[in-house]
Amino acid sequence: MCKDSEVQMFVTIRRYSPKNGAVNKASLQLLRQQLHDEFLPVVQQIQGFLGCYVLNVGDRELVMLSFCETKEGSAESNQCAAEYTLRNPLLFELGRPEVTEGEVITFAEGARQSAPQSSSGSGAGAALALWFEESRGMLLPASER
Repeated sequence: MCKDSEVQMFVTIRRYSPKNGAVNKASLQLLRQQLHDEFLPVVQQIQGFLGCYVLNVGDRELVMLSFCETKEGSAESNQCAAEYTLRNPLLFELGRPEVTEGEVITFAEGARQSAPQSSSGSGAGAALALWFEESRGMLLPASER
């Protein structure tokens, strides 16, 4: 269903690129558990929080997408992420993220089937992640794709 322009949503994309060029599988699994147990419960308490997705992009980088209804909620989510990065050795090792923020101007979601509780949320996250990866591929030299 296409959403009209009256719906406000703000997205923050944080891209973490490991200094050594790869994301270690064991570290990734531990980080996934830490984010699930420590970070996500905190950001879920933010007024207007809609969702957060963390993606492993070809074992080259991690991308975190956060969705909020308001600019203030988005700013609070960003502050939580920055503080968590400083406290978490695994994220800290990935270095300072490249951060992109913006207001969603339009979006559509597919019809939902009954989904497991942990994977319910905005379908916009998957579409945005796909767009982000494809656009990065267009900007990279052929030797790095």
